[in-house]
Amino acid sequence: MKTVIDHPIEERYLSDSMKDQLGEIACSRPEYYTNGDLRLLREEDLKLPTRTVQNVNKGSFGHVAAVMGEKPGASIIAASAAFAFGAGLVTLVCPARPVCCPYELMDSTVPPAATDALALGMGLGMPASGVPAPGSPAAEALAWLNEHPDVSCVFDADILKYKGIEKLIQSRQKVVLTPHPKEFATLLSLCGLGEYTVAQIAEQRFDLVRAFCAKFPQAVLILKGANVLISQGVKVSVNTLGSPCLAKGGSGDVLAGLVAALLAQHYTLYDAAVSASLAHALASRRVECSYGMTPFELIDHVKELESLSR
Repeated sequence: MKTVIDHPIEERYLSDSMKDQLGEIACSRPEYYTNGDLRLLREEDLKLPTRTVQNVNKGSFGHVAAVMGEKPGASIIAASAAFAFGAGLVTLVCPARPVCCPYELMDSTVPPAATDALALGMGLGMPASGVPAPGSPAAEALAWLNEHPDVSCVFDADILKYKGIEKLIQSRQKVVLTPHPKEFATLLSLCGLGEYTVAQIAEQRFDLVRAFCAKFPQAVLILKGANVLISQGVKVSVNTLGSPCLAKGGSGDVLAGLVAALLAQHYTLYDAAVSASLAHALASRRVECSYGMTPFELIDHVKELESLSR
């Protein structure tokens, strides 16, 4: 189903609750896709990391580090997505050599010195206290981040439960956060922005996203959902192009890896978030089975997007 809007886009069309009523949303005129600080994303807003220069090497396309924690599969998925989306080098950061690690990925006990972007939180593990145990992957990664304030970061999943997340975000100039609504509720609470249920977040998502980004104007937020909100400062872009096949474990890990790959390739924070979200959504639409998609199938479809844009 597709709904065409014959005037500038409005928030009321873009809530998750409207997704089943309106389906994919389009506007009848190009200028209607933007209304002040609100923008409805289109397929043509996707900027793929297409390689056009011939005299290059793997170092030309950045180095992503993905931290492995209690659930190794999540970081392997994210790292594989980063490699598939153009990162020249990808390292899994783990205390021991990972089992069943794809051969194209490297591994190390610490992030490499040349790390351009760090993905942290996927399957990491975080105690209920929100304070990582000494020597844990989370504690080691946080210590490393403290010594490397200029590295671009993607914060996902368990790191969003970290008791010190507010100060961590404030201390960094290059960070993208990728919560789903339940994680966003935790994040809002830890950052002193109020206590909300998932249902309340669904009802107030635009206001809450803007409140969060007002407090952390340097950061970019990707709030996942049936319609994805991508925000920095006062601007909000909305991606309505995803498929329900993304409602599977591992889909968010793929997104984190896609964002990290683009950050490593020197996209701006906002452009990396927008293009990664669009690639994630458009790849999902190529999955034939609505209920059986795997994360690696999604990654394979990400690699097909360049041929579709020619």
